[in-house]
Parts: sequence; C-alpha cells; structure tokens
Amino acid sequence: MIKISLNKNKLGTAAKILLVAFIFLLAAWARFQHFEDEGNDIYAYEKSVEDLLLGVNPYIWTIESFSNPKDPSNHGYAYLPLLLYINVLVSIVSHLTGLTFAFLSKFPILFADIGVGLILAKIFYRKNFPALIAALLFWFWNPYFFMKGNFVYTDPLPTFLSLLALYFLEKDDVLSGTFLALAIAAKPYSIIFLPLFLLKANKPLKLFAASAMIGFALSIPFLSSWTDFSTYLQGALFVHGDRYVQGRPFLFFISWYGKIELIRIIPIKYFAYASILSAWLFGMLASKYYKIKDKYSVAVGCLLLFYIFTPVLNKTYLLWLMPLYLISVYGMVGRKMFIYYSSLAVYWIFYYVYLFHWKEGFHVWHP
Repeated sequence: MIKISLNKNKLGTAAKILLVAFIFLLAAWARFQHFEDEGNDIYAYEKSVEDLLLGVNPYIWTIESFSNPKDPSNHGYAYLPLLLYINVLVSIVSHLTGLTFAFLSKFPILFADIGVGLILAKIFYRKNFPALIAALLFWFWNPYFFMKGNFVYTDPLPTFLSLLALYFLEKDDVLSGTFLALAIAAKPYSIIFLPLFLLKANKPLKLFAASAMIGFALSIPFLSSWTDFSTYLQGALFVHGDRYVQGRPFLFFISWYGKIELIRIIPIKYFAYASILSAWLFGMLASKYYKIKDKYSVAVGCLLLFYIFTPVLNKTYLLWLMPLYLISVYGMVGRKMFIYYSSLAVYWIFYYVYLFHWKEGFHVWHP
C-alpha cells in the first residue's frame, strides 16, 4: 500500500511538472512565431546602438526627436541604458551570424517573459497548483498578446526585474536593490516603488547602496564629461517631463466618456508629478502607518495610483501590474478559489475591453 501510494505521488508530481512544462513551451512557441515582427521602436533601438558604437551619445538624437511635437511617433531611445546595452550585444551577434536585429532582439524579452512565469511557479507550485495554472495562463496569454498577436513589446523585461526585486525584498537587501535598479534602468516606472523598498528592507542603506552602485555602473559610458552626463540625464529621464498626453490615460478616457474635463484644465506636468508622488505617499503610508505586511499588495496600490494619474498610458503598460495583482489577490483570498479566478477574469476582461476601445475618440497627444 505504501509503495502504491508513493508511486501515485510520483506520477502526480510528474504529471504536474509535465503540464507546467507544456504551458511554458506552448507560450514560448506562440511568441517565437512573431520573432520577425518589427515594432515602431526598431529604428530608435538600432540608431541608438549605432551611435553608441560610433562613440556618439545616443541621447543627443533623443532630445532632438522629442523637440518635434508634430511627430510623436518618431522618438529616439528615451530610457536608461539597460536595454541599450542588451541591444548592443544583440547587434554584435546579428553581425556575426547574419540573423536580423529584429529577430535576435526578441530573445532577451522572451527570457524575461518566461522568467516571470518561473517566479510565479516558484511562489505557487507548492501552495496551490490550480492557482499556478491560472496564473500562468493569465500572464502568458495576456489580453495584449491575445488580441494583438505580436511580440514587439519589451515590457516583460522591466516586469520581470521589478518582480525579482520584490521577491527578494525582506530576504536579501543586496539582490533586491540590484534588481530594483535594473528594473528602473529598463523602464523607470519602478521608481514609484522606492519608498516601499526602503521601508520594507532589513537594512535600507544596504539596499540603497546596492541600487546606487548599479546605477553608477550603468552610467559609466556617459561620465566622460559634464555635457555627456547632462545629455544622458535629459534624454533618459527629464525629456519625459515635456511629453504630451499619449496613448489612452485613464483620466482622459473618463473625460471623453463622461464628458468631464480633467486633463485639459490642469497642466499635463502636474499629472506626471502626481503619478509618482501619490505612489510614493501610498507606499510610505501603507508600509509605515497602516503596516500592510504584504509587499505585493502595497506595490499593486502604488501602480494603480500611477495608472490613474499618468498622462502617458500605452497599450502594454497594464502588463506591469499583472503578476503583482495575481500574487496579491491570492494572498488576500487564500484558498477561496472562486474569488481568485473571478478576480483574474475581471482584470483580464477590463484590460481586453480597454484595448478594444483603443481606437475610440479619446486619443489626444498634442495640446
């Protein structure tokens, strides 16, 4: 009887592993079908790599491109340089192998996409296997990928890095600070989590020092002169302060749908400030005053406030919240699986419907 029971357990475990492996392979295969797709940013990525390899500061063109409000689609590389460095390696491999830059540049994003799934498996596998399967389907077949059927977005990279940073928060300050800095370097939205990380860290100064060291290391190519450094900061960070309404911000959708003027009354820059400051304030109050223990729930609150106020909301931005949301929901409802599944369905449907209405009349990018 004991042998039969052990064999059944082994078979059950093997079946679970095979099912999870099948989902990962299917997700990877579905994305691989779109490896030759080229997004609107491909020229910006290739030009920034070319400039850097030629010894030209790539952020010079970034600043110039943002100075033309009549063409909001033709912008230079406008982020901190993590993805730029990855693209340099991709470009070198492309020249050595003859494979296209567009094709090879998908691999780091695929690895990050799969990485999010691996973290979810790490968190959920022993806790609740059905919850894990739902989480993997929720993430891999997200509304954007499901509806658009392309793989030209880079958002899995910052999503993976920020999730790694949160995973190690309260466990290892150095790793948490390192991955937070890398997440910010991939896409700066993760800066909204800074108060949360400093308040939840075992040794805040240690976490901050790790982040600062990574930030310094990434900035070394732009430290040769004050002009290079100031151009780097302007092109990677401050240029966003002059952006117009772009994409489909929630407040503008409310203005358009409910005939309530919000964004046109208040200058755009104040919404940009509010998107960060409100998240910082919530992170501090939730962690220090209300003493919310679940770090993922606090992170969800920070991102929701960012979404509400940001004047720039592109189609893929809601991906950032998805893994944090499902971990937070499970933490709150426990084994009440109907509520868990329903919550995931509500978010998925909301995101899908929002994308469905993307071509409606609330897109305004100019004053």
